[in-house]
Amino acid sequence: MSDVKIGIIVGSIRGKSQSDRIGQYINMLIDNFDLKVEVDYFSLRDMNVPLWNEEKWESDSDLKNFWKPVSERLKSCHGFVVICPEWSGMAPPHLKNFLLMCDGGELAHKPAQLIAVSSGTGGAYPIAELRMSGYKNNFLWWMPDHMILRQVEELFISSPQTALDTRLTARLNYGLEFLIETAKAMQPVREKVQNLMLYKNGM
Repeated sequence: MSDVKIGIIVGSIRGKSQSDRIGQYINMLIDNFDLKVEVDYFSLRDMNVPLWNEEKWESDSDLKNFWKPVSERLKSCHGFVVICPEWSGMAPPHLKNFLLMCDGGELAHKPAQLIAVSSGTGGAYPIAELRMSGYKNNFLWWMPDHMILRQVEELFISSPQTALDTRLTARLNYGLEFLIETAKAMQPVREKVQNLMLYKNGM
């Protein structure tokens, strides 16, 4: 029986995705922790999430029925790792759409570790974009310490690891442990205080 469940959300739909490779690496790091942590893996490439539209608010619509099992999986998680590729300096639209779909409390007041992935030297703009608007009505709680993995094709492919790999892995482990402990600590706070019926939307 796990003490906490972490959802890994991979925001790329590419067939061979660096974001997915990093997601699998994050999954391995969590497995290596001497903690009772369960992982649920959400790959947008495999999920084919439709674009949000008002059908989602209609009972027994195709969109509502599609989303229901995804929603239940998300609701069972206590925290998240969100891996965002940089596309032309932006967060990809399908990841923003996924966050828009989460309007039923799936992510509400749950901590999330944000990791940007860039094939070059960028990665800062998707972080800023998601921190600015990626949380408003889903109430996802971004952890203050994010990661940007630049020149990602060169990371975590060497054996033994390079000095940079070792430093980045240590930083990832630090952030993941913080995330896991925060996810545990926030459970009773949500149970005591959260009222999404009264305050459904952010300001």
